[in-house]
Amino acid sequence: MKIVILGCGRLGSRVALKLGKDENNQIIVIDKNPDAFILLGKDFKGKILEGDGANMETYIKIMTEKPDVFLALTNSDNTNIMAAEIAKQKYKVEKTIAKVYDPIRARAFEELGIETICPTLLCEKKINKMIEKAKVKESESDEDA
Repeated sequence: MKIVILGCGRLGSRVALKLGKDENNQIIVIDKNPDAFILLGKDFKGKILEGDGANMETYIKIMTEKPDVFLALTNSDNTNIMAAEIAKQKYKVEKTIAKVYDPIRARAFEELGIETICPTLLCEKKINKMIEKAKVKESESDEDA
């Protein structure tokens, strides 16, 4: 699979390294900060491209060979949403995923066909599960007393 990852921060670099382990995957990682590529390490076999997700020139460079997957994983909701929308609408990338911190925006873009990952909602669910687990333990210890 040809996979483009916009954003080489903690999440983008980890995803790139994980997906890059599969020899059938061709990974291209884009970031506007050249220092970010350090997170990929020396053994990363994919391509890196210094570029801004808000600049159309970046897309012209990478979209000549149509990717199968486009992941927008920067720390900016606006950049991620715009980038995913460009990949989906203009370049017809079938699988586009955007990291979006704002739950309201995440839902709105899901309705437009752009899959989203919302760390805010994921953390909320995890915290609620942890609290529920603590409540269960507390009620069990009260029953034992």
